[in-house]
Amino acid sequence: MKRKVQLAAGLAISLVCLWLAARGLELAEVGRALATARYPWLLPALILYFAGVWVRAARWHLLLLPVAALPSVDLFPVVVIGYMANNVLPARLGELARCYVLRRRHGVPQSAALATVLLERVMDGITMLVFMAGALLFLPFSPGLYRLMGGAAVLFGGAASVLVVVATRPSLGIRLVTAVTRPLPEHVGGRVQSLAASFFIGLAALGGGAMLRVCALSGVAWLLEAGMYFTLMYAFPLTPSLPLAVLTTAVANLGTLIPSSPGYVGVFDFLGRSVLAQFGVPEEVALAYVLVVHAALVLPVSLLGFWYAWRAGALQWLMRPGGGAAHRPEGQPGRGAGGPPGGAPAPGELQAQGARVR
Repeated sequence: MKRKVQLAAGLAISLVCLWLAARGLELAEVGRALATARYPWLLPALILYFAGVWVRAARWHLLLLPVAALPSVDLFPVVVIGYMANNVLPARLGELARCYVLRRRHGVPQSAALATVLLERVMDGITMLVFMAGALLFLPFSPGLYRLMGGAAVLFGGAASVLVVVATRPSLGIRLVTAVTRPLPEHVGGRVQSLAASFFIGLAALGGGAMLRVCALSGVAWLLEAGMYFTLMYAFPLTPSLPLAVLTTAVANLGTLIPSSPGYVGVFDFLGRSVLAQFGVPEEVALAYVLVVHAALVLPVSLLGFWYAWRAGALQWLMRPGGGAAHRPEGQPGRGAGGPPGGAPAPGELQAQGARVR
């Protein structure tokens, strides 16, 4: 019941945002802008986008080094599968999905992998804040965007501070987990403590010069994606502006924190259109542009992710709603008939784990 309520709430938010995105617009003008767009610009835009995905795989390689030395070429398909799952599964289960694929393919503990994914999300949020701050220097003053930037700074600054403390003083985190789990049955408390220790290992990338390289790769990855936004501006009758493209990238992606349907439908489109319209882009053209950007972000990577998941034999347990396999400890291979091989969780386990992590 709880999951149905979450799904219904996400769908409702997406529908409201879609209505807000289209409210007051001449939809015929939106259609005309879509029909006359210069779609050959999609090719260089997608090259930039997938270059950014590759850089994200290289970043994940660095974050995983305390746990496993996996080359970027092996991590790229896993990252793409995660993007695909985020686009088709609710509640950002793609983040869990790629951790499960990583365990299935390379034996990396899920809790350690989740720690690196959490680091990625925090780094992405901080990078978006830097992008906003830099872009707003070259654009007219906007009190609303500065308030958004301040609120996001509090959120991601607090998260980063907690992660740094836990990473630099893991013994403190372990003592806290031990104290919290003391009232639990011994086998349950021991299991939680073991998962926490694995999680803290995954945070070890915060130490030393590796974190500077991770920050640099985060900046490069998002600059490449912002380059996609900028390139697609040439496909529409608007004046290409790199600061505006960077700002739209930052605001639209920060908006994906808002619960919504898979693929961030509605939320992404409303925020992107609102930013562009605020700085003089005709609203119908702004919505048409954002719809094309959204489709370019979702469709190609999802198709490639389905292909990678099919090659990995992961489609059955990623996509099927429900499942009956019992939970197995990390590292214990699956032996039940019909269960996912290599210790990968069945779909029901994926859904249950997703509810617990959130």
